[in-house]
Amino acid sequence: MNRRGEDRVQENYICPCHTFLAGEMVSIITGVQLPRVISRIFLCLLSSVASHAWMGSSNLRPNSIGVNYGQVANNLPSVQQAVTLVRSTTIGKIKLYDANATILRAFANTNIQVTVGIANDHISSLTNPTSARSWINDNVSPYLPATQITTICVGNEVLTAADQSLLSQLLPAMENLHSALVSSNLQSQVKITTPQSLALLSNSFPPSAGAFNPTIAQSFIKPLLGFLSRTNSSLMVNAYPYFAYRRDPHNISLAYSLFLPNTGVNDPNTGILYSNLFSAQIDAVYSAMAKLNVTDVEVGVSETGWPSVGDPDEVGVSVQNAMTYNQNLIYYIVTNPGTPLRPRRPINTFIFALFNENLKPGPTSERNFGLYQPDGSAVYEVQELAKPSTSPPSNNGSSSGGSGSAGGYSPPNGSSAGGYAPPNNGSSSGRNNSSGGSGSGAGGYPPYNNGSSSGSNSSSGSSGMGAVGGGNQTRIWCVAKPGTDRSLLAGAITYACGVADCSAIQSGGSCFYPNELVSHASYAFNSYYQRHGRNYWNCDFQNNAIVTFTNPSYGGCIYPAN
Repeated sequence: MNRRGEDRVQENYICPCHTFLAGEMVSIITGVQLPRVISRIFLCLLSSVASHAWMGSSNLRPNSIGVNYGQVANNLPSVQQAVTLVRSTTIGKIKLYDANATILRAFANTNIQVTVGIANDHISSLTNPTSARSWINDNVSPYLPATQITTICVGNEVLTAADQSLLSQLLPAMENLHSALVSSNLQSQVKITTPQSLALLSNSFPPSAGAFNPTIAQSFIKPLLGFLSRTNSSLMVNAYPYFAYRRDPHNISLAYSLFLPNTGVNDPNTGILYSNLFSAQIDAVYSAMAKLNVTDVEVGVSETGWPSVGDPDEVGVSVQNAMTYNQNLIYYIVTNPGTPLRPRRPINTFIFALFNENLKPGPTSERNFGLYQPDGSAVYEVQELAKPSTSPPSNNGSSSGGSGSAGGYSPPNGSSAGGYAPPNNGSSSGRNNSSGGSGSGAGGYPPYNNGSSSGSNSSSGSSGMGAVGGGNQTRIWCVAKPGTDRSLLAGAITYACGVADCSAIQSGGSCFYPNELVSHASYAFNSYYQRHGRNYWNCDFQNNAIVTFTNPSYGGCIYPAN
């Protein structure tokens, strides 16, 4: 994968953010012509509503967002653990960079759509029709229909690659693969495409001026687009607002790059006011295709993302910016505004990447695009990835663990349980009503979503992670989240120990030391989680718990894992 191609085109993304003339007519996302002053008000209102919505939205459509599952690391969790993690989120699509048999089998019967990849160095062999048929027979047909393979990505950024021989080999390989799909009657189920860098464009600002590199536009790009049109497939591009901002932070607004409220950028040729760089990048590709008289091919995004850690000279890199970009991107995709040139058209999008990959070459940022650490913990919280919580089994404190009391547990250092009580089963949903009435927890604390009107999701703090069901044999633990609110821990421990076995953290127990709240909470949360089916709602505790693939046991203190 070569995202360096992004840097080669970013001079086209110089976006002056203060070029507004009062009364000038513009066409905003809806396509309606409005006076500039009205459009500015509309944009501000839209941004304000969106910024509130993506802080609380949780009811996302299934299969709405995709994620790249890369393997350039030596410390990744097992494939089964990765599948468990993906299934516990709203991620509905996974994109691979090869056709890894173990991964394809692991995603069988998960209802998660899978895109398989073909590396650049395999393209040459696929110009042979027999080899293409063998590739389909070996890497696609055996896994269908259990594994929902929907797309084959041939190569990566081939049209801007250093190996010029690939340019003439790409389309024949794609045609041969499609013919092989036709022979197996799979052409409607599986599509052929190819991910390309935005360096494919010789110009991209303003979006209406988007144009392909003239040296390859007619000879390679137009025939490729013709194939995509005939086969009802899409052109995939690696679109990274981060690289555009990093290259020119003085002229490109950070807010514009992160989908945050901003004054917008005007396209003087169309009067369209763009509120985010992501849609401007995509529309530049649509404009370039239109200049080749191609208007019926959709543009998808094979990679996009924002790094959470970088080198000192890498502008804009931070955990906060990465979280903001990906959370707002997901909201943008699932609410489906499309782009100004293609309003209300879904954008098939894959975030890069599922995990931080420690063996990727290049600057530090290249190894820190992941949503998750290799141990399965979230790099940062993305509410939009948390699955909407279904009502967990009611718990009135009468389970085998006791009657809801602390079971003799005494919080360390004189901490108080804060009057915490188990969830009140008076509500029809079986969830705690923590409005302050009977059964409210310490400080309104429930161990899972209380169904309040705040719109927050119970799994948001744990990044939606957790076992898919009690029958899953993957070893996963539930622990207190680093930096958690200690004022809530004592009450949470009291509840968890009332319905689970916490004898190990009693005085003299094998896990009593270290005698401090976070350590005791981790053991109590895990005991509760393992005992109650390892469902994602069992490891939440009002955003104070998170699941992990790393065994937290130490010395003689053993954390159960089943």
